[in-house]
Amino acid sequence: MKFSAIAFATVVASSASTASAFTVSPGVVNLSPASTQRTVAFPTTATQPRSRAFISSRNVASSSSSSPTSLNLAGGGGTEALQDYITSLSTTASPLVTKMKNPKLIKLAGVAAVPLSYALGAAMTPSRRLAARAVGGVVAAVTAGGVGKNAVEEDVRRSCPSAIASRLVELGVDGDFVSDGIDRLKEDYGVEEEDFTTMKTEVYSVYLVGMAKNPLAKTAELKELANLREALSLDNMQVGQAHADAAKTFYRDVTRFTSVEELDDEDHPDRVSLDKMLFLTERAFRQGKETDEAFTFEFSRVAKALGELSMSEALERAKDVARPFYERALASTRSKLESGAVNSDMLRRARVTLGITDEEAKEMHVESFAQEVRSQLGLPDEEEEEDEIDINQDKRVETVAEIEAKMQKMKEEAASKPVEDTSAIKFKDGAFDQLSKLQEVLGLNDEDADYEVAAATERYWRNTALQTLDDAIAGTKDPAKAWGIIQSRQKELFLKDSSMKSMMTSIIMQSLGKPLEKVNTFARVNNAAATYDGLIDAIAAKETCKDVLKEAGWSEFEDFEKACFDPFDKASACGFLTNMDRHNMYQIFFQRSVKVDEEGGKSISDEAKARMKELRGMLGISDEEGENQIRNFFGPELQSVLVAAVEEVTRGNTTDVLLQNMKEKIGSVISNFQLEDEMVRSYAGPLYNRAVEQIASTAPGGIPSKDQVETLASLRELLSIAMEDVYEVHSNTFGSQYKKGIKEALGTTGVIREEFRAPLEDLKSRLGVSDQAAKDIYLEALSERMKPMIEYISNEMERLVLTNDQLAQKRGDDYGEDYFKSGQQASGKLGLGTDGNIMSDIMNLIDFYVENDIVEKSAVGTKKVEKKVPADEEGGEEKTITVEEPVYESAYPITAMGLQCIDEKVAELCYRQFVVSSFTDQSPNAARYEASKATFGGILGLTAEKMEEIGSNIGGMVYDNYITQSMSTKGALDQQDMMFLANIQGKLGISAEKGEQMMLDTQKKIISEEASALLDVGSPTPEQIKAFREKCNSMGLDLETDVGLSKSRLVSMFSMEITPGIDSGDITIESAEQLQEIQESLGLSEEEGEEVIATLIQERANGVLADVVGCMLRGMDAVAVESMEVLVQYAAFVDGDLGFEVEESNANKAYNMFENKDWSGVDEEEVERQKALLKKALGVSA
Repeated sequence: MKFSAIAFATVVASSASTASAFTVSPGVVNLSPASTQRTVAFPTTATQPRSRAFISSRNVASSSSSSPTSLNLAGGGGTEALQDYITSLSTTASPLVTKMKNPKLIKLAGVAAVPLSYALGAAMTPSRRLAARAVGGVVAAVTAGGVGKNAVEEDVRRSCPSAIASRLVELGVDGDFVSDGIDRLKEDYGVEEEDFTTMKTEVYSVYLVGMAKNPLAKTAELKELANLREALSLDNMQVGQAHADAAKTFYRDVTRFTSVEELDDEDHPDRVSLDKMLFLTERAFRQGKETDEAFTFEFSRVAKALGELSMSEALERAKDVARPFYERALASTRSKLESGAVNSDMLRRARVTLGITDEEAKEMHVESFAQEVRSQLGLPDEEEEEDEIDINQDKRVETVAEIEAKMQKMKEEAASKPVEDTSAIKFKDGAFDQLSKLQEVLGLNDEDADYEVAAATERYWRNTALQTLDDAIAGTKDPAKAWGIIQSRQKELFLKDSSMKSMMTSIIMQSLGKPLEKVNTFARVNNAAATYDGLIDAIAAKETCKDVLKEAGWSEFEDFEKACFDPFDKASACGFLTNMDRHNMYQIFFQRSVKVDEEGGKSISDEAKARMKELRGMLGISDEEGENQIRNFFGPELQSVLVAAVEEVTRGNTTDVLLQNMKEKIGSVISNFQLEDEMVRSYAGPLYNRAVEQIASTAPGGIPSKDQVETLASLRELLSIAMEDVYEVHSNTFGSQYKKGIKEALGTTGVIREEFRAPLEDLKSRLGVSDQAAKDIYLEALSERMKPMIEYISNEMERLVLTNDQLAQKRGDDYGEDYFKSGQQASGKLGLGTDGNIMSDIMNLIDFYVENDIVEKSAVGTKKVEKKVPADEEGGEEKTITVEEPVYESAYPITAMGLQCIDEKVAELCYRQFVVSSFTDQSPNAARYEASKATFGGILGLTAEKMEEIGSNIGGMVYDNYITQSMSTKGALDQQDMMFLANIQGKLGISAEKGEQMMLDTQKKIISEEASALLDVGSPTPEQIKAFREKCNSMGLDLETDVGLSKSRLVSMFSMEITPGIDSGDITIESAEQLQEIQESLGLSEEEGEEVIATLIQERANGVLADVVGCMLRGMDAVAVESMEVLVQYAAFVDGDLGFEVEESNANKAYNMFENKDWSGVDEEEVERQKALLKKALGVSA
């Protein structure tokens, strides 16, 4: 920076009146009213005496009071830090200060803090800024006094940070022109941009440290810090560096006087200041819109500088500073709620300012709502209870007795404690509206709000509900009145039904748990009377509670025992009881419920039985356990009477009187003990089973006699056992005898004759075998008879299709010469081999299956059929009517594959052989074979789809062979051929659609082979192509899609068929219909046909033109004219436009020759037409 020098003599010559125009004070240059009447901020420099350069923060505050800014009003620590910063810079000596101690300059300066030449320089130095003039004056004066220029520049640069700080103090961080004023200092002091930025960063850091030193955090400081950043024009990176520097400086200063252990105390003032630094830093970075990556980097630097804090810990400590601000905002919201001056948007803006997340805010909102709930109830705010220190808490309890004694003492203290009367605690008037408004402002859902209301009021509602239930159990209040009181209290405390249900369950569990707990003390010492009476009272109390809940109408309590008495839930009414305690109590109650008469007879009344059922529900004892209790107690007596009765009946000679007497004895035991039918059946069943086995062992041949059958019937009547309940034991006991009877009925033929069916039915009835069991036994017997038949057919089929080696390899034996295998290719009609016929064996199997009624037919629907009805009277007309007939589906309960005596592959071979034989057989059995195909396939276990697949494969071979033979001899199928194929279709069970498809596939194959022979060998004539085309059309085959000819071949066929006609003149322009018919039959489009014709005409016309030109050159005019006649024919197809380029002389010569030819016998109009076509084709001008 260049400074203008003014001679020192000028200063000496200047008058004292000039100097009196200025008054210089630290930091400010006041111009006299004669000059400008303006106060300009000016940096305090080292030229001033130290005693005048130092000013306290109070002096600064008072001197700047004339400019009231938010900074001045806040009185923050940042301003004081800047004053200290300015003072520290002012006390630093420099060469400039040393030179300014010259006595002459001081004398000239008078009372001013700077020499007169300083002011004179300010007036004479050319500059538009007053501050710059002042600096120039100083430099001029000092230079004249002998101070070097480098020293002057260094001093100016060192005083620049002080000037920045002074301007901030004077104008305030939120002053209107503070940013511009600070920016001008860079030029005034000749500081480079990088150095100036560093100075501003340092000033920011100093200000931040000053703010942090004051532990009291204020929300205004966030705005203050943002304004400071804007005033200093700092970017994010510079702010980050400033905070990092401030953190290092501040932590260093703090730890000089405070230990690390003291800083662990959250309430220590220095710890609070450190947390405030973290809070201000986090907010500054977030408000600067740092990216997440940049924020993590910058904030972690600050955290590390403040005691090696982790990122998470530092953030949490910053949050701890922010939360109290938001808590005060929430408290203000509650106090101003009625005024309507607060809303959710205001809270949202506060959260954004303080950096409170939505999750944190929700917690605080819930807490604030809870505080308001307590306030509306007239309750004080909850305070955290300090943990009471028990000096004996670490003492080990030695024995179980000590534990029980301690627990008992606690219970007694709780029981003796008077119940607090909380009935007066209720919500104030208007509380509901107040809480609803607060819920809306805080953005809480109903679930959260209801929970806080319940948490605050549950205790008071429980007191009322518990006392009311006790009154109801005691009988002083009826259930309806008790519920009315409970419900009224619910409304007073704003409790929802959803909260009430769970609390009511808890209350009932508590009310019912107390009597059970008392009874348990009696049961443990075997005080049966007190236990019984206590349980009677507990059952009555339970019924009272149920009646109270019925008034509520809550469906959740319809199964009361399940809701309140879950033994696996410790909180339930019986959950505190051990399994042994519960069963012990029930055992005592059960034994006391059994009454003994004078004769020693035992009985249980209906009332006692009902009570036991109620008690089981209360003690969590299942009905099964209750039945076992009864079984164990009364089972021996029931068993005794049943055994006696069964033994008496099985002796024989059973009369109605005997049965009646036995029934009365059994009924008496059942009635006295209130025994369930299921229990009686459980005892009676084994006794009857034993009787059946006893009779089977004594019956001749294992088949019971008529008397024995009657004895079993009497036992069933006596024991009240239905026949359906004993089918299983009868089947297990007598099933083998029934199976034996079936096998005997089959005899040697293997078919049960009609006269044997009735005796088999009678045997089934005597043995007591159910219809389903009899059917299963019947099929089992037939399966055993059927299995060898199938194995024989399977073996013969393998011998038919396998060679010796294959058969030996499969069976592991050498069978010698293959008797059935000829070793030749399949022979016979239509190329299907039928050697080794096993049809008779297969038919025997079919007859066995059908005649023994194994096939099961069931109706699966109906179908409409037409029937002819004879005339009603002679001479009348026969009528046709439509009726519905059932459609049956056959099922095969036993199959060859199901019996695992044949695999699927052999089964398919057997069916294939049967179908081929039925198709080729010409004997009288052919129709029988035909009708049995489906039955044989079902016996083998093949599905309908598999049978159709096999039939289609055979049909495909037949169709292929027959159609090939017919078309090779006749060229096409006639009516006789179609009838034959339809017959085959019916015999093979092929559907009409499948048969049509097979015929079409065969025809396609034959035509494709014919097309290949026609087009691949030699050049076919037009007649051959025409005949082939018409043949395909007559068969309905598309040449491209069905026959498989490519588009190029079709085009070639079209060209070959029409070329001779065009050349000969048989096809002319008038032959359009003929050309269209050929084109369409070949499957070509109109455009494709036209393109073929145009290409053909062009090629032919080019050749003819060459002939014409050649003939003219050789003088063969007559031949040339003949060629031109052909050329005219070609030209007619394209309206003369053949695209020729002919020399004019040749064109004229040719046309003249054509014009002069002999036209005799030709119509004049035709002559003109031909001339015009040739003229156009040759390009002859008119």
